[in-house]
Amino acid sequence: MKYCKACKKLHSDDQTRCSECGKKLSSITDINEPVRLAVVGGTERAMVTGMLKDAEIPFIEQNSLPQGVANELVTGYDVKLNNINLLVPYSAIPKASELLNTVETLKNPNEAYMDDIKKDIEKYKNNSFEEEKKMSPAMRTTVKVISMILLLALIALVVFGTDKVIEIIKGLFGG
Repeated sequence: MKYCKACKKLHSDDQTRCSECGKKLSSITDINEPVRLAVVGGTERAMVTGMLKDAEIPFIEQNSLPQGVANELVTGYDVKLNNINLLVPYSAIPKASELLNTVETLKNPNEAYMDDIKKDIEKYKNNSFEEEKKMSPAMRTTVKVISMILLLALIALVVFGTDKVIEIIKGLFGG
């Protein structure tokens, strides 16, 4: 999956520019990357944020429109309360989308991508565990021993280096 770093909207892999803001899309490389679940306002906002809290899904509320008196005068809406982007971690999109589907007045913009999202999340989870499994216990022990030797060498270098610097300073002042 790809997403827009500016508006956080998800897009399919074949797209190169955001359909909303026109910015270049980026690939998702971290399953904790915040992405847009939905744009909400009013009672839907209260319902969805309440459901996310109950389900213990972390979320961020972000204004989707610039704030200001001019916008409120022109549109007639209090833009600080309407048009709020709800951002959730990419890994929480499937669970959060299920909750979103229970609100009949809201459209779920990520429903079309759900199969791809689930595959991506599974792939990222499997890759991280795979990398961890690649290091055998003997290799871990070797890395720990080498790290300890390097740490001791660094400490010795600091101690002897400090002694050498002090000798140079004493030599400058005739000591």
